[in-house]
Amino acid sequence: MSHDSSYKKFFSRADMVESLVRDFISEELAQELDFTTLKLMPTAFQKHGQTERRSDLIWRLKWRDGSHCLLAILLEFQSTVDKKMLCRLLEYATLFLEQTLDEKTSKGLALPKILPVVLYNGAKPWSAPCVYGELSEHERLAYERGIWDFKYHLIDIRHLEESLVDKAKGISAWIFRFERAANVQEMERLWRVMFRALKNPAYENLRQEIIIWLETCVLPVRKISGAKIVVERLKEEEKMTVVTPEMEDWTLPYINQGRAEGERIGELRGELKGELKERTKVILKMLAEGFEDTLIAKLVSIPLSEVQKLRPSSNS
Repeated sequence: MSHDSSYKKFFSRADMVESLVRDFISEELAQELDFTTLKLMPTAFQKHGQTERRSDLIWRLKWRDGSHCLLAILLEFQSTVDKKMLCRLLEYATLFLEQTLDEKTSKGLALPKILPVVLYNGAKPWSAPCVYGELSEHERLAYERGIWDFKYHLIDIRHLEESLVDKAKGISAWIFRFERAANVQEMERLWRVMFRALKNPAYENLRQEIIIWLETCVLPVRKISGAKIVVERLKEEEKMTVVTPEMEDWTLPYINQGRAEGERIGELRGELKGELKERTKVILKMLAEGFEDTLIAKLVSIPLSEVQKLRPSSNS
């Protein structure tokens, strides 16, 4: 399975798109949208016998205020920098608007607003222009005037600010966190927290898709040592239809020399289910073992400031 096809599956989920907008585009915009009206639209365009053009994903939804004007979100997925991305998205937006005008159901309605979004997971920072005005004078000559403000929203996954990813609450952030993981230890922490968050049966298909994506796309490219064992263990457990508390005990997978480590973290997880008075003891253990403050706060469900107070360096 390719990177693009995996992302198309992930973001063919309405809840994934909602979390993307809320956490990585604009919470202010999200407050104005009715995500219950999200609808996938056709992505293939053909006009007057020309070669068919196909975008990755297009979602359409309504505004909360009941406006007749809709919003269309054009999603494009990239693992390499495409210098012509701005032109491609401009073409897709134009074709989509033309198609909307041709639909009988669109008569009397305002044209939808367009929100083009590029999700990029490459190792090097994105370097292509995101705003039409950034094109050179020579390239501008190839297009008509009056569209200088056209731009797309770039989400450069591997180069997002750490704080932005840490505070994200939606399910799209899990994909981004795995993309950014530098080693198997980070993947272990992610699995522990993510599996608890996505243990609801409604996320069963998503969990399975993440497993396939890690095995076929992330691990071969990133070459993270020992991470294949994580995936194999997940594949075994995902054969079960219900996620039970017993299954949660392994959600910090082990690597070649890590079986004892996995058992030790399993004990920590059991302690977290105990009485409130045990939390300080558990937090101190996790701090001593190098866990990040933000992950501890999420797992133990206490404010980040409380975790930071327990750090030895804070008390010196």
